[in-house]
Amino acid sequence: MAALKSVKSVSPAKRKRQIPGEAATDSQGRSKFGGFKKAKVGEGFQGRSQEFKPRGNSTKFGKGNESRCVSAGESRFEKNRTGKFPSKFDKTGNSTAKFDKSSKFQKSEAEYGHSAKSTSVETTEKNAPESRLDRKARKELAEHRKSLRRPNYELEKEVKRLWEKMRQRDLEKTERSELVTETMTKMKGKMMEMATSHISSRVLQSCLKHCTKAERDSVFEELRPHILTLAKETYAYHIVLRMMDHASKTQLQHVLTTLHGNVVSLLRHPVGSAVIEHAYQQANGHQRKELVSEFYSPEFRLFKGVTLAESDGGLKDMMAKEPASKQNTMVQHMMMSIQPILEKGIVDHHITHRALAEYLSVCKRSMVEDVVKSLTGPLLLRMIHTRDGARIAVTCINMSTAKERKLIIKSMKGHVKKIACDEYSSVVLMAVLDLVDDTTLVSKVIISELLKDLKEIVSHKYGRRFVLHLLAPGEHRYFPVDVLKLLEHPAGVCTLAQLQEAVEIDAAPAAEAVEPAKPKEKKKSKKTKKAVDAGEKEAEGEDADDMDVDEGPKELRGVSKKDPAVRRQELLTGGGLGKKLVETCSEMAQELLVSNIGTEVIYEVAMGGIDNVLWKIAGEEILTLHKALADLVAKSEVPTSTSVDDANVMTQYFSSRTLRRLIVNSQGSPFDKKAPSFAAILYSDALKGKCESWAKDHSAKVISGYTICKDVKARKAASSEIKKLVETGVIKQQEKA
Repeated sequence: MAALKSVKSVSPAKRKRQIPGEAATDSQGRSKFGGFKKAKVGEGFQGRSQEFKPRGNSTKFGKGNESRCVSAGESRFEKNRTGKFPSKFDKTGNSTAKFDKSSKFQKSEAEYGHSAKSTSVETTEKNAPESRLDRKARKELAEHRKSLRRPNYELEKEVKRLWEKMRQRDLEKTERSELVTETMTKMKGKMMEMATSHISSRVLQSCLKHCTKAERDSVFEELRPHILTLAKETYAYHIVLRMMDHASKTQLQHVLTTLHGNVVSLLRHPVGSAVIEHAYQQANGHQRKELVSEFYSPEFRLFKGVTLAESDGGLKDMMAKEPASKQNTMVQHMMMSIQPILEKGIVDHHITHRALAEYLSVCKRSMVEDVVKSLTGPLLLRMIHTRDGARIAVTCINMSTAKERKLIIKSMKGHVKKIACDEYSSVVLMAVLDLVDDTTLVSKVIISELLKDLKEIVSHKYGRRFVLHLLAPGEHRYFPVDVLKLLEHPAGVCTLAQLQEAVEIDAAPAAEAVEPAKPKEKKKSKKTKKAVDAGEKEAEGEDADDMDVDEGPKELRGVSKKDPAVRRQELLTGGGLGKKLVETCSEMAQELLVSNIGTEVIYEVAMGGIDNVLWKIAGEEILTLHKALADLVAKSEVPTSTSVDDANVMTQYFSSRTLRRLIVNSQGSPFDKKAPSFAAILYSDALKGKCESWAKDHSAKVISGYTICKDVKARKAASSEIKKLVETGVIKQQEKA
């Protein structure tokens, strides 16, 4: 009775469905009424299966499937005579027939068409599991499986063996050519399959490097129909790059023709973009225009007959010939082509920079702002190594807000020295000096890194641009025309004063307009006023909740508030750049003075920079530099022969011209009238009584500079010696420029 009560106490939802003809059991197969009672297999299903007919076309209970039904508690495998479940291996360790996998490998061999391996591999796989095999047997088994999985596995092993010999450095040329010929003979007809493999693709690259022209042409002819497929493969695209490296003009034109219509789509591909970039680098000017033209309009991509004329310039010249409707279509098409590339972040290639730079030169201001928002940050840093990329970066800094400029500067952290010493990215740093008002951030991120390697930077061909642009901005003597053009932009940068003037002009007509007369309002009671005020406060509260407080007011784009002179002085003062620069020039005086690169830096530092900015910051240090230069001249000896000593600052070409410029333009400190000028220090410490002996060759240029010196005191002090030399014709009287 207790057992019956326990059965009744179970709720219907939790009670297990009992199969007819079988005793009730628990989860372990034990009878709930005691003992192990099981119904016979199939018993109790005969009548039930006839009555039960499932809906639909299910074959679970169809004919021939009655054997699937087993009684509850019956195991997946039937017990053997000993009462135990069957094992995967018998007592001797051999696998039983039920778990034998040899049929699986036999089937795979039949599918791939390979002959069976040696009987030792098959016997080993049948008789023991892989974990019990020794090292040699496991290696043979792995090789066997690779041969089944890869059709050309044996060929790959063979060419790899030849490749190991081929790439040895001390191998003779004749022996290497024989190995290359043998390797290419084995791969002939299967190069497409071999190019997609990791090892064999490298073998094929070595063959293209060392083979003859006839063998290279045969590889090109075999792979030419598959160039587009190979360009998208992870390992095979290297083959396409090597083919273009060694291709003739005709073969390169075939490659460019094959890529026609797929330029934009391949530039969105992480691997295919490298192929387009390499083709752009190998192509001539007209071929480059054709590659970029696929960004302009769909017809350049869809029709092979439509090409640009050689006389056509860039996008601007082309759009000038088209109607306004066509111009809008071209701009929209360029935006749709460039946007996916920017979203994927594939912005390292020259062709992308060229297309984007042309797009920014013709699109509207709102479209430029969209591009600036998408490029702000580390993405822009990957574009500044090319001419067009630097132009894009300058445009982005120009048209960005103050917050976006901060993001651009912070992305440069850790890369400032590399940026400063590059031909094109150095222009971006010059733009930062011109446009960014947050001088504290610039000093913290950029100048602090430059100070660590200041000696190397001031003597570098492109690194010195940063210093020269601070001391002499826009000087044509120091900066090429193309660099100054990169700093210009059609949109321009307006100062805050110019912006306020524009706002006042726009607001003037509105102020002059006569406002319409307002209708008289009836006086409201105190209760009504209180209700209205309460409603207004509630509405203001709701509006404040809906507003995004973090965004704040809309920031202005393309605006620099600070005066350039103030910004320049803050940059030289904030990070200690001014004093450190003068001290570095004093330490490296001779090295900078005799070099064609450093001589311009030391001249601008010794003169104090534009608006005497360095005299305000480091006046005493500049006087120390003047004395260091005078000491170099005093230590120099007058040459007795015609041979030129490069260490002599008076006879060396660049140093003598620099000393002459310093003498001619010398005026002394503008803030301390008692302080002597460089010309006075040089004459009193080094040249007094020695002018006649130095008045020859390059050093005569230095002496003649006193005839037109701007410092009156220094000119009078040296006049007694200089007049004799001019009268005797040793030196010529110079004319003021």
